[in-house]
Amino acid sequence: MTWQQSDNNGRVLMMKKLLGIAVLGLLWCNISFAQHENSYLKKKNTEGYSYYNILIDDFNKFVDGTVNQNECQNIPTDMMYLIEHNNCRYKRLKFYLRKHNINITSELTGLPHAHYKAMSARAKRISKEIYVYGTSKSRGKKLLNEYFDYWDATRFEMIDEMGEEWKQYALEENRKFLASLNKKKKESGPKIGDNEIIAAASGSGFFVSRQGHIVTNHHVIDGCSVVKAVVDGKEYDSEILAVDKVNDLAILKSNIRPTRVYSVSKEDGQLLEEVIVAGYPLGKKISAAIKATSGTVTALAGLGDNYAEFQTDAALNSGNSGGPIINELGNVIGVAVSKIQQEGVESFNFGIKASVLRIFANANGIKFLPPNRREMRKKDLGKLITEGTIYLDCWMTGKQIKKIIASNKKSQKAFYSEFVK
Repeated sequence: MTWQQSDNNGRVLMMKKLLGIAVLGLLWCNISFAQHENSYLKKKNTEGYSYYNILIDDFNKFVDGTVNQNECQNIPTDMMYLIEHNNCRYKRLKFYLRKHNINITSELTGLPHAHYKAMSARAKRISKEIYVYGTSKSRGKKLLNEYFDYWDATRFEMIDEMGEEWKQYALEENRKFLASLNKKKKESGPKIGDNEIIAAASGSGFFVSRQGHIVTNHHVIDGCSVVKAVVDGKEYDSEILAVDKVNDLAILKSNIRPTRVYSVSKEDGQLLEEVIVAGYPLGKKISAAIKATSGTVTALAGLGDNYAEFQTDAALNSGNSGGPIINELGNVIGVAVSKIQQEGVESFNFGIKASVLRIFANANGIKFLPPNRREMRKKDLGKLITEGTIYLDCWMTGKQIKKIIASNKKSQKAFYSEFVK
């Protein structure tokens, strides 16, 4: 073996050692949660931004997937490591772009392409420098640290720039969505016969027993000729067992045997307690998928000092009515009921307290499961929300629909767009 061969082998070994350190640096980058949460886009709670908020959710999911991905951690630590690492990250980022439908405009796809092209050039240069300074451990280590610090910082700059582009796109799409609704209202209108029964409005509900008992709001089922619970695309007629018009509650009975059932807390929510609201905002005409939003309890009384309700800053939209408001234990602490719909007013959303629901249920012979005592894993909470929350269709006659529309009164019902005046 020549002296030159020996020196080269030494440099390669040193490269592998230094790259081993780099992998630890990369793992640290992948868990920089606080920084990636700063890249989330904020939703708007004012009326008329429902479609905008759905698109904002898509971008925030893209941020989660992109920042927390760990698919590129097992790349062999050789001279090509940094280059392969960049190629892998770029491929995965494009995957999350497609998965969350963020690859819609050239501006959005151009930003990550430019970033990873620049990082690829830097990776090649750093790899050569490490090879040259391979016998100097401190120098090689410094180069790697500088590389990963720069990579992490510019990655978030790229995501923030994409966020600004996405906000403008979301605003424009929201404008088009509202325009399309107005156009449909003008063109179609409720052209149905008085005795024709059709699906006119929607709401949310949740299972509270293995026998198929469902809790929802009274206004969700009020005036319905038929209430149908929808599970996996299949519709089940539901019987109205009891209603509380004052507190806006109702209990239904279906023939569904749910796989997941909510327990109801014996204690009402506390001020600043973290909560999750689950339901079907805007109905299946927008998306049949369950939606969940998080927030906190912001007041222990509702509108007009109504102590049967509490206030939360978790986003509610038309169609959320009747859905569960749960805590970190997975226990229901309230039933989503209403929001203040006024320009410039944000985060005024309300829920009916668990204590009021318990009194109503006990009076009608409904027994709830014992409350959970341990905090649930996010995965288990997700399954509970997905399988325990239910979509409700309100079927009405043409005469009922026309009567409500003709009254010119603001209805709490989540009418499908073709019936909204």
